[in-house]
Amino acid sequence: MHHAPVNDRHSDRAGRNRPAVVLLHHPDLGNRHCLREITAGMEEEGVPCRIESVPRPAENESYRTEDRPYRAENGPYRAENGSCPAGNAADGGARELAFAAAQASNLDVGIGVDAAGYICVHHAKLPPDAPAVAGPPSSARTMGHNAARLVVGIPFKQQEGSSHA
Repeated sequence: MHHAPVNDRHSDRAGRNRPAVVLLHHPDLGNRHCLREITAGMEEEGVPCRIESVPRPAENESYRTEDRPYRAENGPYRAENGSCPAGNAADGGARELAFAAAQASNLDVGIGVDAAGYICVHHAKLPPDAPAVAGPPSSARTMGHNAARLVVGIPFKQQEGSSHA
């Protein structure tokens, strides 16, 4: 007698088939405390999260930063348009990481964290350049709450330093 495979915790070690918000972060993220705060905020709202890192480039490649609309002299979290720092997901821009994460999430919500710790929350059905909400590392727990609230469909929490895109 043939039995269909059972989907248990051992058959899906990576958890990729389980409903979860995907949190995609830059591999050079220095302060991992913001990842703990984001996941704590999501946990408090009762929504699961899966953390992934962007692969490092090959030795003959590098992360390009010249395409990003912000510069260090403008302050670490300021973009020319006031929203998430740009770049592309391979380069580790928070907005693009968030959009890629939303596309990978079976809940259609993703979080991107760049190397400086800037956080963007995105929905798969929003335009790539229009994240739902963004903020600095100090708003990490609130960003976790807001990612979970985007899944559930309830209003966002506000915190100084965050911006709705």
